[in-house]
Amino acid sequence: MNLEEELKALLLSEADASIPLCRSLVRIPSEDPPGDTRDIAGFINGYFRSAGVSSEIIAPVEDLPNVVATVCGGLPGPHVVFNGHMDTFPAGDRKRWNHDPFGGEISEGRLYGRGAADMKGGLAASIVSVVLLNRIRDRLPGKVSITCVSNEEVFGPWGSQFLLKTRPEIRGDALINGEPSSLGNVRVGEKGQYWFRFQCKTGGGHGAYSSLKPSAILDLAKLLEALSEYAHMPLKVPANVREMMMEAKASYDELLCPGATEAALRPSVNIGTISGGMTVNMIAEQCTAEVDFRLPPGTSGEDLRQWIRKTANKFPNCSMEEFNSYDAFLTDPAEKLVRIARKTAEEVVQKPVHTTFSLGGTEARLWRQAGTPAITFGPNHHNMGSPDEYVEAEELPQVVRVHALTALRFLLQEGTD
Repeated sequence: MNLEEELKALLLSEADASIPLCRSLVRIPSEDPPGDTRDIAGFINGYFRSAGVSSEIIAPVEDLPNVVATVCGGLPGPHVVFNGHMDTFPAGDRKRWNHDPFGGEISEGRLYGRGAADMKGGLAASIVSVVLLNRIRDRLPGKVSITCVSNEEVFGPWGSQFLLKTRPEIRGDALINGEPSSLGNVRVGEKGQYWFRFQCKTGGGHGAYSSLKPSAILDLAKLLEALSEYAHMPLKVPANVREMMMEAKASYDELLCPGATEAALRPSVNIGTISGGMTVNMIAEQCTAEVDFRLPPGTSGEDLRQWIRKTANKFPNCSMEEFNSYDAFLTDPAEKLVRIARKTAEEVVQKPVHTTFSLGGTEARLWRQAGTPAITFGPNHHNMGSPDEYVEAEELPQVVRVHALTALRFLLQEGTD
């Protein structure tokens, strides 16, 4: 029996372990904020060790630990890294949930709970993949690692970013991320994200004199209206990016909503927060808003910055600052990792699988930025960030098969030429 056949036999009997593992992970709250992931990290570390996988906890901040597990093969070869985050959005108002957000309940095939989709389902699949690859490690070429990280929901300064800075070997030669993508998509990139904070200040005054004095709220509202026009700006998206997305258009629009493909190829502008004023009968002397701009891969963040500065300069009462921004990085769809993953996914799910980029952000971007080819492949998401978040339980073993076989085939350097 060759190595791939041996792994397929293990997958046939044990890929389903991803379902109870996901339920266990959902039952351990890891909401961010506050972001405390000590309990779930301890569970995952123990899970690896009980399976005979070398694992350690790396905690640059006490309540924000990361778990790094490693499988060293018996033969020389490349290094495949899995990545997934342990923290989740807050559950919010429990009264809005029909299923316990921390119950891990399965009902009519749906596995419910906060983080089931984002991203404890994909994380469970990656963990099981590493455990099964460890079972064939003596004949395995190269090395497999997994980074189970904290802090992702707030850009990961103490999670993936910290590990990549302090453990450069974790960059590896290929990155597999289990964020929800749907089984019909291998994600090879995501939109660039640029966050700006705008603040307007005026002299304020009594509300009875509002026709005589400027209001910070009104000034900022005019600026925000002007900034919103960027969503309609024509952009020169690279031909290969447009062609990739248009090939996937029917699948992408079905997954998200009609028009999603065209929206992905345009910029987006979201005014996320706004606050200002002190009382109803005073002219507001201060107002602040935070705005999220996103650009498709291949477009220039610097062009956006210049346009924002030029627009904001027309409003002398207003100032601006940029925070938590990153450019869009795209893994070439012709990369061996992508071709292997796409072919493997089509074998597993028995339907066409497309290469696309994501509207939302993942930490795969950090590996791409470091020059490592990276893909995202995970289950479909339902109610992500909303009450009654869930994944289809039957999808998790399929994700395990794609993750494990893609990793093995990359290590074996079996391309799709």
